Amino acid sequence: MKLQCLYYALDKWNEDGGYIVFRKSTHWCMPHVLHLNNKTNELTHYVPPADLTYPWYSMFGFEGFIKHGDTEECVPVDTLCMFFGTLALVIFGTIWFIHRTLITRSNKRRRQRRKDRSNKYVFRRSTTKL
Repeated sequence: MKLQCLYYALDKWNEDGGYIVFRKSTHWCMPHVLHLNNKTNELTHYVPPADLTYPWYSMFGFEGFIKHGDTEECVPVDTLCMFFGTLALVIFGTIWFIHRTLITRSNKRRRQRRKDRSNKYVFRRSTTKL
């Protein structure tokens, strides 16, 4: 499934609580988002298996894996990169919110209605006497 570090961290934050951690990406000037579990103090983040051809591809999701811990050097972020990074986080965070609340909930309701309809016919007893 295609994800990006922001979607992964927001999902974990929403499900497990904890903290969102930002640091500069090692591949370009945008922020990289990590999740810190406050119960286990485990830091996890979603990363590509290899460097992407163009780092901005990461904005639209990629096939990756969950990495535990962070050994990369955290360097200062330029203010212009911080501005564009914050703008990207707001935009993609809004897209995550819309997908998570509207689309996911409507899909759950649709599945529940289908299940209710199928159960209505499967478990109905016949009242006609032979």
